[in-house]
Amino acid sequence: MDLKSDTIQTIFKYDMEGLKKSKNLLLVLPAGKSAHIEAGVAYGLGKKCYAIGEYDVTDYLYLIFDKIFANEDELIEFLKNIK
Repeated sequence: MDLKSDTIQTIFKYDMEGLKKSKNLLLVLPAGKSAHIEAGVAYGLGKKCYAIGEYDVTDYLYLIFDKIFANEDELIEFLKNIK
């Protein structure tokens, strides 16, 4: 894959703009490297970061997440209580 191709450059620009404009980020686990990089970018931009799902390894870098929801029910309950 050519990282300098117009298509790849366009996708990158749209992804970065989306992260900059977002208020929060929700990472659905399991997730690949790109999704984890996007979570790191969002955290670096000062966004609130959340994750949902199971993860195999306890990784201290998951401390970037304000909360990790075990399942959809936990996420729904959290969203109901946001003011």
